[in-house]
Order: sequence, then structure tokens, then C-alpha cells
Amino acid sequence: MNRFNMLRSTLTIVLFMLIGGCQDIRDIQQLDPLKNVVFKINYEPSPTTLQGLIVDAKTNTPLAVPVKITLFGPDANRVVTYEGAAVTSFESAKADLFLGLKGEVPSTSKPAELRIVATAPGYISSSIYLFIDKTKPEPFSLHMVRKADPPAGVVLKQETVETASTGTIRQTKTITTPTNASMTASATVTISANTILKDDKGQPVAGQLSAQFATYSSQTEASLRAFPGGFTTRVLRDNQGNASVKGTFSPIGYISLELATANGQKATSLSQPLTASVQIPSLLKNPQTGQPLKQGDQIPVFSYQETTGEWTFDQTISLTQSGSGLQASIPISKASGYTLAFWTPDGSCATGGQWTITGKPEGKPIRWVLYNGNQQYVADGTSSNNILSISRLSAGAARLDLFAPDGKVIGSSTVSNACGSHTVTVTYPQNLIDLDVTVTAYCENRNDIQVSPSAWVRYRKVGTENWQQSFLTAGQGKLLGLEPNTDYEAGVDYNGFNAVVINSGQTSGNQAIKIQLPSTISVCQQ
Repeated sequence: MNRFNMLRSTLTIVLFMLIGGCQDIRDIQQLDPLKNVVFKINYEPSPTTLQGLIVDAKTNTPLAVPVKITLFGPDANRVVTYEGAAVTSFESAKADLFLGLKGEVPSTSKPAELRIVATAPGYISSSIYLFIDKTKPEPFSLHMVRKADPPAGVVLKQETVETASTGTIRQTKTITTPTNASMTASATVTISANTILKDDKGQPVAGQLSAQFATYSSQTEASLRAFPGGFTTRVLRDNQGNASVKGTFSPIGYISLELATANGQKATSLSQPLTASVQIPSLLKNPQTGQPLKQGDQIPVFSYQETTGEWTFDQTISLTQSGSGLQASIPISKASGYTLAFWTPDGSCATGGQWTITGKPEGKPIRWVLYNGNQQYVADGTSSNNILSISRLSAGAARLDLFAPDGKVIGSSTVSNACGSHTVTVTYPQNLIDLDVTVTAYCENRNDIQVSPSAWVRYRKVGTENWQQSFLTAGQGKLLGLEPNTDYEAGVDYNGFNAVVINSGQTSGNQAIKIQLPSTISVCQQ
């Protein structure tokens, strides 16, 4: 007997004892002592919760198509959905994730690790690697490139190749990616005749194939945000021969080759290596020397497995002179992704970087973005603390930009080494206020249960694109850093964005955000 039915039975017995013989027993049995009673419950699937969005790399909005999610990594077997079901593969209809992590609570000294791989129709597959070191980490975003409309700094070229029934390429095909204002360097791959293509089951890939060749710039923020797996990750093997190593990439470039039939059969193995040539921006610096890249510099190449999101060291290549610029020639042994990147294992910056922020009232929110010495995007986040700690960094020059809730830059710090302690001064806007809000969840199949979830709320000033976020515990909390008497859109990403418009001028009561829970969740089945 569940706890609600037990309570119902107990109250019925008590009511019978009070009424005694003055009421016919048949009438008493028809009484419902819990009629119109609403049970209020604080519910979490586990002590550690994870929220995230799968977003379009160009528009930065959640994908409008279903996303298939597959989980890997040391702690993948601990993941549960918000409904409490153990899961390692599922589909997100609204491109949002609301997960729990069973078992030991993660910490800075012992973080949990999770690799999330996402595939969606019309998009290049991608992934993100999470190091989870607290019970309620900030929501993450996994940026995916739409093939028909990529972001600045990503270019694709698609051609058709034909193979015989044995999977043998009939005719040599050369594919060169176009250049544009955001991508001034091109990449070329030559698919040689007589190369035999097979899928991951060893079967020939025969017929008319779509050959898609893509290259990602290391100079635009949108393309760097879409870098598969993120920069801080765990690789199967690094360029020093170490296995299963945590560390950070400093990318020079990224390319991917996909060979697939119309019915979705993909070539993974090639009977002979192909050659891809990539132009290298001349202004990039070697993070190991601090000097501009030059002919003869040795750069590691790592290959990417799109089905598992894993990176592994492939080989080291030398840069060559090509006209007035530099070029890298990469032998491709499989149809996959490859990055030219310097790799820094964990431990080179053991303490991470800490910035003490002056000029900001304690508890008020800021957004931060970190760039490396090549002015490349590295990481971003939000914080309400006046000491900002960023872990798992690569040593070397860096710039930290700080933004007010309205998106304006209010401070910046340039340092010769990101590791260690730093100070940055900001000019924080005046007269911003906080507003009490609540989040309440209701079951789709009954109206006598009200759940107060702990969740991150996403909000922005109506008509702007500057999203903020705030965590609510047991359905209670505040939206921070609001302009007075202004409309804000706020909601929780759970089976879609459950948004309401809230005016910050309200002076009494809590503004309410409501979400609907499916009947399959345990609290709705009591």
C-alpha cells in the first residue's frame, strides 16, 4: 500500500470512530476524507541534478527536431531521467535534458565524469564532456552545426562519389571547402579511386554516396563553441602515449569527412589513407613557445569517433610553407573528424585560475567568457560570487571578459598566465533588483499532487537575447539582477521551455512558473 492510500485509510477509520453509530456504515464508506486535498511534495530524482540544452550553433536556440542522446563515460551507469528511470540512451523531443546522478555526490576532489553524444536529423553529430564537481552544476549547452546553415567559421562542401558493389571508389574525387568572410582558409581532401569503403560492421558501402567535407575555424567563437567534445575532456590516448588522460585542447583547426548512402549506411574504414590539406592562419601562436606558428612546427593530430564522442591521438605532423601561409597535410585513415591541436594534460595548472572581482555587489550575477593567448574562446559561465574559480585550465596567456546582466562588458582582465590568483575590477550597473519566484509542477493525470522541484530557471529581458539563470531550491528562489518595472521571460527547460512573462515591478507575493509532469513519473503514480 503506498503512502497516500495508507493515509486515506487511516483518516477513514478515524472518521468512523468519531461518528460512531450515528451514521450508517454504508454512508461512511462513501466518504472521501482526502477530497479536495492537494499533496505538496519536494521531489528530486537524485541529490545531483544535471540540466542542459542542445542548441543550434548559429542561432543559439534549442533544436526544433528530436535529438538522440547516448551517454558514455565513467559515471554513465549512474544517470537517471527526471522521472527516475535509469538510462544510457534516449530521445529528447524538445532538445532539453533534465537528468539525475545516483550514488556518491561529486566534489572538486572527486568529480563525476559524463560524455554526452547527440545526433539529430540535418545536423553534424557532436558531444560534450562534463566534469561534475557539485550537486547542482550550472546548465550546459551542446552546440550542433546545422548542415544547411552552419555558423560563422564553419564551412561544408558536399559532393557525390560512386562505389562498386565491393565498396570500391570508381573515380578520384577532390573536395575543397569554400571560403567566406568568417572562414578565409580552405581545406581540401582527395578521395582516391580504388579505395574500398566499409561500414563499422565490415560491410561494403556501395552505390551513390554523399561525401560531406567540413572544416571549423579556430578563430570564430561560434565555431569553437561547436568543437566536438569541448576543449576540456578525457582522451583514450594522448601524444605522450598515456591512456585515458584528462586534459585540454588548444585547437589549430578541425575537419570532418562523412561518406554515407541515402539510407544512412556510413563508411568508417578506408582501405588506404586519404590526404587532407588544411590552410593554417598565420597569426596563430604556438602555446608551447608563445611564438607565431612557423614552418617545421610539430602539431599533434587527434581523431574523433562520432558515435562515442571519444578522442585519441593519431599522429604528429609538421607544418609546411604554402605561398605566404602555412599548411598541414593530414593522412586520413578513417571517415571521421580530426583536429590539429596542442594537448595539455591535467596537472599543468593544478589550482586552476581564480579572479577576485571588485566593484560588484556580493550576490549579483555576472556572465564571464575566457579566451586564451590566441584570443580563442575557451569557456564561459555565470556566477554570483565575487571570487570566480575556473578549473582545468591550460597554462599561458589569457583574457577574461565580464558582462552585466544586460550583456554589456563591465570589466576585463588580461594575464600572462591563467593559472593562479588574479584581480579584476568591474563597473557594475546600479539599481538592479531581485525578485522572488516559485516553480511548481503538476501531474498531467491528476490534480491532487503539487511538486516543488529544485531546478535552474532561465530568464531574459523581453526583446533581448541575454539569457541569465538562477537556481531555485524546492521550488523557491529569486531572479537576480533585474531592471526595475521591466518584463522578463522566465521558465524551466523540461519537455520544452515552460515560460511565463514576469514583471519585476511586483512588490508582493511570488511570481509562479508552472511545468507539467508526465503520468509516468513516480510521484504521479501514488
